[in-house]
Amino acid sequence: MRELNRNQAHVKRLLAVAFILGLVFASLGFSGVITVPLAEGAAARVYFQAVSPDKSGYAVDEAVRINVKYKWEGLSANQTVLIQLWNSTEAMEDLANYTAPGATLKTGTATVQYTPASDLTEETGTKTYSLKMLSGGIVVDSASFTIVVAAGQVTMSVTWQDQNNDRVVDLNELVTFTAYVNWAFVETTEAHSLYVNYGEGEKLLSSVTVTAGSGSQTVTDSHGFGSAGSKTVTFTLKDATGSVVKTSTASLSVGASTPAPAAPTQTSIVGLITANWQILAIILAAGVIGYLYLGGRKGK
Repeated sequence: MRELNRNQAHVKRLLAVAFILGLVFASLGFSGVITVPLAEGAAARVYFQAVSPDKSGYAVDEAVRINVKYKWEGLSANQTVLIQLWNSTEAMEDLANYTAPGATLKTGTATVQYTPASDLTEETGTKTYSLKMLSGGIVVDSASFTIVVAAGQVTMSVTWQDQNNDRVVDLNELVTFTAYVNWAFVETTEAHSLYVNYGEGEKLLSSVTVTAGSGSQTVTDSHGFGSAGSKTVTFTLKDATGSVVKTSTASLSVGASTPAPAAPTQTSIVGLITANWQILAIILAAGVIGYLYLGGRKGK
């Protein structure tokens, strides 16, 4: 019984101490920190919802723009974070300070585009970078993205269509040739020239302006062929120095005809006798023998 009384007295003393401490914390204004603000702070946050470059690929030294979608939740006041651009090992630059408008919008999203001062496209290849979000000097979120830098590429293809639209080219029938010039990841705008050779020598057909980045241009020309046979038409794209950038050919057959059948052979009577004299001699001998035999029979 005494042991029970001692335990009850101990519990009462602990409750009294807890009550007194509660009064002390309440008088110092600590109750709000311990309860509501911590609960709100755990839910309130700003973070990256999506980060991506504005293009799937870039030319050497082409400017990069980074699309960033922010999201914030549970804010009761504006919150500013620092955005840094990092390579695989270190910070490259402070990209921006972003302020989430929590005072007017507790939860929301926003999309912002940044243009880094750092050169992310100085050489061809694929590299991974990241954006880091800092609050009070502490990284609270990060997101990575990939930059692809490719060497300039120029392609060209050629198609043709005859005037009668039957894919059978007659002599002097006009044939329309179409050259499709496409380019991508070109560093600077350059003037090019397109030449065509129908088998009669190369001639200038058109100028082609290959613009920085990517693009395309279509050039058409018509020609009739005055002679029959297989034809190869060559289109050549040259740069300002006259160097060949790209060549493409089209092949077709002009005026194809079926060979005339051979004329029947005319044989003379003399030719027949000369070629078959042995058979004719046998027939003649048989006739003579037959005549003599029949004549002898009649004489009897």
